[in-house]
Amino acid sequence: MISLNPKTLSCFLLFSMLVLNACNKSPKEISSTSDTSKEDVLKNSEVFGSGSKNPTSTDAENQDVHTVILKEILPTQKYVYLKVTENNEEEYWIATLKQEVKIGETYMYTGGLLKTDFKSIEHNRVFDKLYLVNNIVPANHGDQIGSSTPADQGLSGIINSEKIVRKGSIRIADIVSNPAKYKNQSLQVSGKCVKINANIMDRNWIHIKDGSRDDYDFVVTSDKAIPVGHTITFKGKLTLDKDFGAGYKYDIILENGILVE
Repeated sequence: MISLNPKTLSCFLLFSMLVLNACNKSPKEISSTSDTSKEDVLKNSEVFGSGSKNPTSTDAENQDVHTVILKEILPTQKYVYLKVTENNEEEYWIATLKQEVKIGETYMYTGGLLKTDFKSIEHNRVFDKLYLVNNIVPANHGDQIGSSTPADQGLSGIINSEKIVRKGSIRIADIVSNPAKYKNQSLQVSGKCVKINANIMDRNWIHIKDGSRDDYDFVVTSDKAIPVGHTITFKGKLTLDKDFGAGYKYDIILENGILVE
């Protein structure tokens, strides 16, 4: 056995720590080929998770609203990398959850976590600078309020056969047919979550359907994040002609929804 004096031993330990730290400085990765489940991958990500994990001092978060034009798309199994331009001058890449997007269209997002030397395993590419983004929406999404998207219609068919009815809840059809009757009132509504835009302007935007008027895109804002497909009941204030800015404009919306069940 080799005997080391205290000074030699201390130098050896210091050298070992430096080697280990150097090995840990590899680029951050978004892996679409890992065996890790989608839920685990999203949970472990500082942006794609619940938003409860604060960014580190080297990952400053910007909560401004960004309007960008899509220039290039690099899809993966679970994510999509988007090359965008902002203000017709700055060009950069963002990464978000996989969704349908079109080159040349204008999109909006808030926040964004800056990463440098970010590696995509599937594309075998390292991005010098990339922003991780929770969610992007079309700039004209406000024009789509009141109609279902094709993705929503798949769940709507299921809901139509269920006709979600819960004691104390007002049907979406009744609200839509006579919104003035319920203006500024505290209401209870129930339905199935068919879409959620999470962590935008410090709230979640939950789209629900109850089988009574599924051609209408009824939205509830809340601090609760509801998984798509879950049936829930909210209590909140019904507001008419609400303009939050950044394209979020609604004829009818239930605000500050409190989850009942």
